[in-house]
Amino acid sequence: MKPVRTEFVVDFADCDPARIVFYPRYFDWFDRATENLFRERGMAWPQLFAQYRLAGFPIVDANAKFLGPSRFGERIAIESWIDEWRNKLFLVRHRVHNAGKVVVEGHELRVWALRDPADPESMKAAPVPEEIKARFEAPL
Repeated sequence: MKPVRTEFVVDFADCDPARIVFYPRYFDWFDRATENLFRERGMAWPQLFAQYRLAGFPIVDANAKFLGPSRFGERIAIESWIDEWRNKLFLVRHRVHNAGKVVVEGHELRVWALRDPADPESMKAAPVPEEIKARFEAPL
């Protein structure tokens, strides 16, 4: 699939005292980029959650490899795509670009989680619907 691009400007609040991005911010941006990935495919999360009784997409594994810094005031772009569909899981890959260089590579392994009908405060993993997978296979 073609990656979806999400851009951010590094704000002062994103930085540590050395004015480089504090590493947990990348995981926040990955989360936002994943939501944007669905939105760009015509599946805004508010409607998607209501239609499928979704509880969310909990992360069961996340990783980042830091290859270079991003600093206060710089504009970064995150390319995101679904790299793999599993029965109840999907793997989202992210690549962060700054000034033409890849500075971070990361991934999130997420669960397709529905509200548990027996307990509305709980959730349970469910198979990812084929029509969702098909939306990601279609050209943008």
